[in-house]
Amino acid sequence: MKTKYLTADERQEGRKRLYQFQVFNGIGFNFMGATSVYLLAIHFGANNFQLGYISSVIFLTGIILVALPRLLAGKNLVKVQSAAWFLRGLIILLYLFLFRIRGEAAIYLILIVYTLFSASRMVGMAVWNALIKMVADSGDRGKVIAQGSILNQTSSVLARFVSAAVTSLQYFSGIVGILLLQVLGVIFNTVAVGSLRKIPCRETVEYTKGRNIFVILTDALRSRERRYPLLLKWLIVSIIVLNGLIIPFIRKEAGFGSNYVFLYSLVMAVAVIMSGLFARTFADRMGSRPLLFGMSLLLGISYLLWTILPVSGSGGLLSSAIYYILGFFTNFFLRLDNILITRVVVNTMPEEESFSYNAMVNFVTALFSAAAGILGGFLINGGRYSSFLLFNRYSYLFIFGVVLSFLVVVLSLLLIDKGSLSGRETAAILFSFEGLKAYINIGKMKGAKDPVKKKTVLLSISENEAPAATEELRKILALPLSASKGEVIKSLFRHPRPELLPELLREARDFGSYHQLKAIFALGAYPSPEVEALLLTLLENNDSAVRSNAAKSLGRIGYKQRLPFVRSMAEQAESSWDRINYLIALKNMDDSGAYLEYLFDEGTGRPEGNFRQTYYALCADLYGMTPSLTQVYQACNLMPGRGIREFVDGTRDSEFFYRSYHKLKLWVREEKWGVLRDFCVQSLLPERYPAGSLSGYKAGLRKGILRYGERHDVIDHDDILAVLYFTYQIEKGSFTG
Repeated sequence: MKTKYLTADERQEGRKRLYQFQVFNGIGFNFMGATSVYLLAIHFGANNFQLGYISSVIFLTGIILVALPRLLAGKNLVKVQSAAWFLRGLIILLYLFLFRIRGEAAIYLILIVYTLFSASRMVGMAVWNALIKMVADSGDRGKVIAQGSILNQTSSVLARFVSAAVTSLQYFSGIVGILLLQVLGVIFNTVAVGSLRKIPCRETVEYTKGRNIFVILTDALRSRERRYPLLLKWLIVSIIVLNGLIIPFIRKEAGFGSNYVFLYSLVMAVAVIMSGLFARTFADRMGSRPLLFGMSLLLGISYLLWTILPVSGSGGLLSSAIYYILGFFTNFFLRLDNILITRVVVNTMPEEESFSYNAMVNFVTALFSAAAGILGGFLINGGRYSSFLLFNRYSYLFIFGVVLSFLVVVLSLLLIDKGSLSGRETAAILFSFEGLKAYINIGKMKGAKDPVKKKTVLLSISENEAPAATEELRKILALPLSASKGEVIKSLFRHPRPELLPELLREARDFGSYHQLKAIFALGAYPSPEVEALLLTLLENNDSAVRSNAAKSLGRIGYKQRLPFVRSMAEQAESSWDRINYLIALKNMDDSGAYLEYLFDEGTGRPEGNFRQTYYALCADLYGMTPSLTQVYQACNLMPGRGIREFVDGTRDSEFFYRSYHKLKLWVREEKWGVLRDFCVQSLLPERYPAGSLSGYKAGLRKGILRYGERHDVIDHDDILAVLYFTYQIEKGSFTG
């Protein structure tokens, strides 16, 4: 039997339907919403208090939520919201009576209809946060809220563009055009309801006797975890109410026509879309707290600019672009703040009595919005009749916006948002190219389904030095088993991060770890006493792979004291990987190069496959020999004989090889490997290289070639090519050891 909680598939379907709803709702609401209502009210001569009421009533109607939890108890949440949404569309049709009435009666009709519209909307909004919590996981609620906002505002751009275009036509520039837009809004609102009803939902309105919204409010304010998100929510709504009065400001004070007002609202929609994109990218992973602090600070600065924006007097009317640019940034910061706060409110709301909790939130929101709307009207009038020198008549209103914005800044410092980054960590991401690149790549990696693409992005993160990249790598290292974990461990050898050394040490000493050998390998890039101690312990282990990898890493960190023991272990090694590991270890530990005397013993001891090619080529690569022996073998493997012929052609820069060039070509063509071996051995005899003439690695390599000539009668192409190659390295004097 299914519980009230949705399954993963149902949540996915719910998000899909939620996004569809947001698209159609964005179109419908922007035809029916505040901008059109402001213009209707201004057309019939509404005063500042009435305009302030319009700005606040969208939230003020939350006072009706006092009794709703009891009245709607047991009703399905989605059915409650869809019924409320359908009703609000029907209410809008009452605006058509404006064709018949004028003056104060028309204004009161507008106020009454918009109040009923807002009240119906408020019933649905009491469900909204619970709906978000129902279809979104805790780790992606910010993303779902932001994505919904993006879709809503993207579709609203179309509505606002149509609104601006319609009202630009002479016949539709007045009340006819605005009422036509209202009817279009009703149509799209009805389509949105259809998508809303398809959201899976088994949750109902829960009401417990005695748990009215005042009791719930008291409990919420006692909890610090819920208190500050709620206070921030009510403050930001108050700012949104005040911000709505910018529409009358640009219409009445700056003299914008209706079409330019709609164009302004279109720019505002773009700002909201951008804020949603920003929140979708950063909110869930950074957390709301650090972003809220910075964005609220910038919001306060933007209102300060509105305060000093002159629209009359000696300066005259400023260019329209100033209003659009300043309005864009103001709305970007404001709407981003709203998303960040809503995310925390949703995360901290109780699992039970979610409708009642949201009813309480919206009820108090109504009180704040009413106060903000009324105070906004007083402040506008105060600016109009003030004897103080002001930049514009709305300056007092904007100063109040500055005060509220900085109050949000203060409260954001008290906010509890689990998982939020610190301010320093956030700044390191947002104000650093490397940090921002790391953050974006982390998002790409988490969203990538193609393993190749995921690995490519992971490689980019592993090369990034930003703290955000380091923290993401630390999280990957905490996984018990993952292909990404193995790639990260290998990357820590190529790009050492000392801050992740504890994780590497833990992995290297864990014999139950799938990636233990990779971790031991990576420790070779971290010379330190604790690394040395662990590697010495592992060198005594019974597992041959652990021993050989420990020896290799010891050599890389510069440890040489146990060279005889490593030599003896190398002589006993059986697996190909162990032999290769010991070759690398001895290269780093044995400065004398004595181990190279047995180079061909090790190689010819494993005749199967291409081990000999690998072993000899690795030796050449370790000392930076040129040309690359790996590529010489590659040419031989692609076309037998070609590689060795091309190599002989390249040896003519050595005088000794140059003198024998034609004979070498003939021996190669006729595959006289024994003759080639003798040629190499004779070139290195004491007659040409007396005692002491060679030192270090060259001396060891010469002994190895002479030993090969004495011990191996059966000669293989791979062996003789390596012998010829190393002889040439000695002869040309380019050996870099």
